[in-house]
Amino acid sequence: MKEQFNKLMSKTIWSAIILFCLRCFISWNDIKNAFSVYDLFGYAGEAISLATLLSITYERCLWKFNPLESTPVLSKKYTGSLISSYDNIERNAELEIKQTLLTIQIILITGESKSKSLSSTIDDVLGEKILTYCYLNTPNANVRDRSEIHYGTAMLCVDNPNKLTGQYFTDRKTIGDMKFNSAP
Repeated sequence: MKEQFNKLMSKTIWSAIILFCLRCFISWNDIKNAFSVYDLFGYAGEAISLATLLSITYERCLWKFNPLESTPVLSKKYTGSLISSYDNIERNAELEIKQTLLTIQIILITGESKSKSLSSTIDDVLGEKILTYCYLNTPNANVRDRSEIHYGTAMLCVDNPNKLTGQYFTDRKTIGDMKFNSAP
């Protein structure tokens, strides 16, 4: 995510510079006839404001439509299952991913608990795009005698944004496999 942030900041700065130059070109006669530093600061403010607005719009939604953007678009709901080493029972689960260019929020819901991501990132690991996130799992009150609140980490391969597969491990020393398909 740091790489995406640096790229976005670089694009924003260059956009501001280009917009400032365009603004100065449009007002060249005014600059030439009645030069004012105050006006140049005003043009710079306009350029920075517009570049910032464009950057925010791009980061929130337009990046999804950029064919040159390498970040996979995962923002949707998935259905699937997970199998825990605790009891080897396959459980149905729903995975919801909310995403911007720089942020990813993951919510996993099973019949017994709900997990929310605390931090997440998409990295290139040995040629695969991997979504790695740390989460806090809160089991339903009626199962807390056998399933306490816990932290964990999950790693999902996201090379195909419609089919996510991977593993997780928890601070309860359990591990498991996860597989999800995009919901219809």
